[in-house]
Amino acid sequence: MKQAGEYNNAQDATDREIFEKYLETDLDFDLPERGDLREGVIVEIRSNELLVNVGSKRDGVIPQSDLTKLDPEFVKNLHVGQVVDVVISRPPEDDGTFQLSIADALQQRDWIDAQELLDSGKIVTHKVIGYNKGGLTIEFRHLKGFVPASHVIDMPRNMSEDQRRVELEGYNGQDMRLKVIEVDRRRRRLVMSQMLAEREYRDSRREELFSSLKVGDIIEGEVRNLRPFGAFVDIGGADGLLHVSEIGWSPIGHPREALTVGEKIQVQVIRMDPKEQRIGLSRKRALPNPWDNIEMHYRTGDVVTATITRVVDFGAFAQLEPGVEGLIHISELADIAVAEPLKTIAAGDEVKVKVLRVDSKRQRIGLSRRQAEGSSDTESDSSAADTPSDDDADEA
Repeated sequence: MKQAGEYNNAQDATDREIFEKYLETDLDFDLPERGDLREGVIVEIRSNELLVNVGSKRDGVIPQSDLTKLDPEFVKNLHVGQVVDVVISRPPEDDGTFQLSIADALQQRDWIDAQELLDSGKIVTHKVIGYNKGGLTIEFRHLKGFVPASHVIDMPRNMSEDQRRVELEGYNGQDMRLKVIEVDRRRRRLVMSQMLAEREYRDSRREELFSSLKVGDIIEGEVRNLRPFGAFVDIGGADGLLHVSEIGWSPIGHPREALTVGEKIQVQVIRMDPKEQRIGLSRKRALPNPWDNIEMHYRTGDVVTATITRVVDFGAFAQLEPGVEGLIHISELADIAVAEPLKTIAAGDEVKVKVLRVDSKRQRIGLSRRQAEGSSDTESDSSAADTPSDDDADEA
């Protein structure tokens, strides 16, 4: 037991000797190695370099060549005592100082963040700063990410090279929701997807909208796509369908006649189907109804100008103003002596018409072209009461 005690005492003495030697010399057991990411404190700002302590007994130098890679405003605001991330870019030189890099540290920190985003699946927003024939270049702080064209939403397929260039160029400068899908630091590959990010974002937003929206709500939306049957409108991360018949009070043949992609519009929620995850919208019902107080604008006996919008078997429809159409019954198109009154007019013609009746509740106006043309005559209007225009309009 005595021998063991003597051994322990000797070991303690040796340990103390090593520790005292460490305190008296430059021996450093925590010597940073090349490529290490460390936190450092700026201890001196020189004319062409910075002196930074990285927690060891030796300081490191950030040369001017590294500082020129940084944002000038960032460099201008550096000060003594500031904590900065640095990478050991070269082991100690003859004078015992490390060469450090803030630029490499910022990129290394970004690679770490990119890997965390890949692992978590979090959606982030970054700006498009360029493009090539394969896709878009993304600003990811001090790195550059890449979005393949196949991961850009609404990107048309089977385009020529010139068409693809024009399409991709249109994204330049835009902020884009993205998900990181590949991180390969060795090959400096940071690949991102707008398609996956938007799909996930819209799924989550759709759930939120179905829990917060209700039929009758008026909200702002952005026109995302136009189809012959209507328009898809983004109402905050989810799309609603605006049918062509609900775009406005005036009938149109195609949504492009009234809307453009990217336009902001007010819409009313008119249908919600949580099971099918569908939302029906109306722009028309969010606009003033032109039939409100229509009797104040058009009175029986008034002669006004109207535009023929369509010709049907029983007469013609004529627009008095956007959203307000009246029916000219076939018997009121032309003088009774005319054998084929329907051939006397065509869509687009401007004609004088006489107002025969106004029914704001049913949104019906009966018109007469024949009586407008002969309004200076003493012809009786008694036949107007028997004109079957309202019934025929219902059939239309």
